[in-house]
Amino acid sequence: MRKVLVGSIAAIVLAILCLAFIGIFGRFPDEWEWVAIVIAGVGIVLVIPHTLQMFWGRAVVQTEFEVSARDKERSLVILLKNPPIQNRILKTMGVKREPVQSITADIRISEFGSRKIIVPIRRGRIFTDEDTLDKGSNRIVLPPTYSVAGSIMVAMWDNKVERAVILGDILRKPLLLSAGGYVAQIIICVDGEPKEISRQFIVGKSAEELLWVNTGE
Repeated sequence: MRKVLVGSIAAIVLAILCLAFIGIFGRFPDEWEWVAIVIAGVGIVLVIPHTLQMFWGRAVVQTEFEVSARDKERSLVILLKNPPIQNRILKTMGVKREPVQSITADIRISEFGSRKIIVPIRRGRIFTDEDTLDKGSNRIVLPPTYSVAGSIMVAMWDNKVERAVILGDILRKPLLLSAGGYVAQIIICVDGEPKEISRQFIVGKSAEELLWVNTGE
């Protein structure tokens, strides 16, 4: 299939070059000019896969806001995905999704309404299936996969104190949240390029009342 597609592209490229030659010089190319056109066409065809990989093979980080519930544990998380290439033509041409070599997340929490900042900035913990101790990491690699490859912990319900908690980092201790509405601003840095997303969430008096607010985005 790939050989047929490459052959078709090569034929189209040669036809375009030939028509361009006729348009410029007003005549059909002679023997040596045909050789030059073929060499130029082969060069273009060889460059096409690299060009496709450069533009369509880049890592694409998709995010989803979810409520994670496991036994008595409940937390607000952001799921991270780097889906593989699905376009048949691109796959046939050998284009593959590149992995994310470095992804980090910084979290800022403010009160909804007053916009009072509760958490100025805090490095978020990112959890993966490879994290056997379930402690989270400050930085991970995100391979291309159809499933969820990582998740950012924004807040969790602590059953011992019956309060929502923002996890601590190297410098700061965990922070308890009172009941109310909040806005989470998350700066996800993908291979050095920052991307900011935000979502409202509410904290109630029980684990079931720790929820993301569906803003219709």
